[in-house]
Amino acid sequence: MTDKRYELLFVDDEPANLQKLRRTFVNRYGVHTAQSGEEALRILAGTGVDAVVTDQRMPGMTGLELLGKAREIDPSVICIVLTGYAEVNDLVEAINTGKVHKYITKPWTPEDLQVEVRDALEKRELLRENERLARELAAANERLRTENTVLRQEVESRDYPRRIVYGSREMEGILSLLRRVIGTETTVLIQGETGTGKELVARFIHAESARRDQVFIPVNCGAIPRDLVESEFFGHAKGAFTGAATEKKGYFEMADGGTIFLDEIGEAPPELQVKLLRVIQEGEVMPVGRHQPRKVDVRIIASTNRDLRVEVEEGRFRQDLFFRINVFSVTIPPLRARRDDILPLAEFFLRHFSRKLNREEGRLGEEARRRLLEHSWPGNVRELQNEIERLALLAEPGGEIGPELLSDNVRQRRPPSRPPGGDLKAAVRELEDGMIRAAMERFDKNKSRVARALGISRQSLIEKLQRMGG
Repeated sequence: MTDKRYELLFVDDEPANLQKLRRTFVNRYGVHTAQSGEEALRILAGTGVDAVVTDQRMPGMTGLELLGKAREIDPSVICIVLTGYAEVNDLVEAINTGKVHKYITKPWTPEDLQVEVRDALEKRELLRENERLARELAAANERLRTENTVLRQEVESRDYPRRIVYGSREMEGILSLLRRVIGTETTVLIQGETGTGKELVARFIHAESARRDQVFIPVNCGAIPRDLVESEFFGHAKGAFTGAATEKKGYFEMADGGTIFLDEIGEAPPELQVKLLRVIQEGEVMPVGRHQPRKVDVRIIASTNRDLRVEVEEGRFRQDLFFRINVFSVTIPPLRARRDDILPLAEFFLRHFSRKLNREEGRLGEEARRRLLEHSWPGNVRELQNEIERLALLAEPGGEIGPELLSDNVRQRRPPSRPPGGDLKAAVRELEDGMIRAAMERFDKNKSRVARALGISRQSLIEKLQRMGG
């Protein structure tokens, strides 16, 4: 420790004591003296002081009162009390509450006081160094978080085709519509059931736009805990709340210059909806703990598997936000409504997973192809992708893939419809059970969403599932 860097302030109403203190420290430190608390505060206000050593009993302001005001001026200043009186209880309390570093009883020796002051300064330097290292570590972690988010998106993008794979007129019409807005900055709303490929379409829009060389950040609006939503989306300032050791960028700042994909925006909590409206309207975000907004240049693409008009009517989604994101909307039909896409997608996934497994690609046999075409695909493209990944794992490299390798759900044909005149109650029960099973697959077994989609109460759904054995 280089002692000459430090400035000490000694306070005592007796000039002889101040002279003794000056002689003890003047050769190693910068020394300032004051004969009262008021004079000491004037020095503190105009001079950078590292430590204050004060007598406790002085006319007017006591030593503890002075040190309390000194810490208001500089919370990091070291506070030492010299006392010749039995005021130990007050001083111990001051030490325990952090107001005083140490008290030293009179008479003191120059050597002992030098040791105490040096130790106090060294401890403060260690604390400052630890705080500096903690800040640097937190800043480095934040940089890594941002870089990892970007890198993760780049890696994930490799799992998506560079073009939309399709064979249906429905998808041809959708792509024709999308090409009209790809070159613009228009906000796009992509609607469709879970698993229809909404994120793939969003990535396609980004990849074909002028922002293609910038980052694409997908965020699931319903997957972030409500108490973290504002910080995750818009960032926070250092010290904004307990644990905010450094400044943090939110998703919008990470996506600055590129595209942010707000997946399942219909699940955004109300407090996030208000903030999203500001970003879309003003092009700026307000990090938690800051009072000045920050501009962001972001293309917004949103998706939903809900009917947002119904959500607005029922008060779960803001009407003004709906109008802002519904500038240009496109609906992706479920896979069962565009069956001409099934085989092109299946063959693409088979090539993709065969390459990942470093295996020679197999061939879908006629019967396997027929079963794929006959299946209703309640899980849409995502279900088909999972099915083909399973086939790629099970199939003999380069061989023909027969129906025996398909999962039971896909391989088994549906039983023939009941002939007219059959048991009506049983037929209705069978239809009801089928609709419930399909909805459970579609909404990933989320009972609240399934009940809402079927127009029944959650309790009623639970009772029917119990009857069905699920």
